[in-house]
Amino acid sequence: MFDLRRSDVVLLQAVVDHGSLHAVERDGWMTQSSASRRLVKLERRLRTALVSRGATGTEPTEAGHALLHVGRRLLASIDFAIATTHHGADAASRLPVVEFAVGSEWAYGLDGHLAGRFPDVVFDIVPDDSHRIWQRFERYAADAALGWETARRPMARRGDVLIRTIAEEPQQIALPSGHPLAEQGILDLRGLTGADWVAVVGGDSGDDQGWALSRLTPVPSVSFTVRSQGAALDLVRRGYGIALVSPSSLGGSPARGVVLRPLRQKFVRRLRLAVDPLAIPEPLAEDLCASLRRRYVLRTTAHGSVPAVTQQDPDRVTPADPADAGCAVPPPVLLSELHWTSPDRCGGFEPEHLHLLRVIGRTGSLNQAASALLVTQPALTRRIRRLEASCGLPLVHSTARGTSLSATARRLLACTGPAEHRLDALANQLRQSGPAAGGPPAEGAAGPVPSPVRPRKAPR
Repeated sequence: MFDLRRSDVVLLQAVVDHGSLHAVERDGWMTQSSASRRLVKLERRLRTALVSRGATGTEPTEAGHALLHVGRRLLASIDFAIATTHHGADAASRLPVVEFAVGSEWAYGLDGHLAGRFPDVVFDIVPDDSHRIWQRFERYAADAALGWETARRPMARRGDVLIRTIAEEPQQIALPSGHPLAEQGILDLRGLTGADWVAVVGGDSGDDQGWALSRLTPVPSVSFTVRSQGAALDLVRRGYGIALVSPSSLGGSPARGVVLRPLRQKFVRRLRLAVDPLAIPEPLAEDLCASLRRRYVLRTTAHGSVPAVTQQDPDRVTPADPADAGCAVPPPVLLSELHWTSPDRCGGFEPEHLHLLRVIGRTGSLNQAASALLVTQPALTRRIRRLEASCGLPLVHSTARGTSLSATARRLLACTGPAEHRLDALANQLRQSGPAAGGPPAEGAAGPVPSPVRPRKAPR
């Protein structure tokens, strides 16, 4: 297991919150010089840069964000397991909490829909712009993401995720009912040069629209600039121009005074679902995809024809039953946020102690575990006793055959296993990607190669 300590996560969190290492020293966690050395040591072990240092301050890189969120998730699962054990919670009665980042237009009512559809899972809906949804998912800050993908704005680049397409939408031109081009069946983009446009900035279709306008020569005039397709349709209906919109912006009902016409040049956006399989098992992810596909159809075609939905039939939705789908282990409890407070009984439990417990459980003997951990048996025994005293929980007990883990320790390992595996996978991925540009050299790497020195010729 990769050795990540609470102080490392606090260090990265301070860089995100304050943009410098002074906050760590100001909060009393460690001195600035110690924080800088710890950060350099982490970067060398991972062979990549975790922060970028500049004249304006310090900010995390993409690798730094990913390590921060994975570390927070692991510490959150440790703290949750210890806290619920003190409250006498049963492992079989806890609900899995999945952080779900979705586009703002899909967030309304989605929590109630999913709560009725999946009573055994709690979806923590986090609405945001589609540009930031995939950033959150890339940085391991969300367990699942639902948003739009266009040819000029791809979605998640991670290779260890499950990706499904909910629907595909070709973008169309919205025209006033009395527009001369409204009688044509298919429009050509080059024939719209002289028309006034209503531009939609930001949101999900801004990239396609900006690319479409850049292909017109001369660049057409823009009468209004809005941020929502609903406002753009209202301005088109009032005769202030044309706009590039999605058919789903009509909400399933025909817009009065507005007609939609397809383009010969195809601008297609896809509603995509990305799921981390370590947080959501594949059977549950497939049921979630089918449920979202049905919700899309009911929302966008309430009074119209059903659009082209990819592959599976949206009405063919089966209940999410982990037993029938072969999912014997429920997804783990994952806390969305971890707020740093004063040290408590969880503060003495570090992620490295999970590896210690796993070795003891695998060997079944403190003597053999001490040999595998390269420590003496008395030192390992003292460490276990101090760990039990700090968290207030029995972790091991002696049996006739040796030493075994307590029920509390086994529950702790079961609750933190997926998050621990995610941290190891991220560490291996960062190491294999090689040193980043401008990042610290790998441990043991040689310094700059000196220029060769020409040997002098021996005198004759």
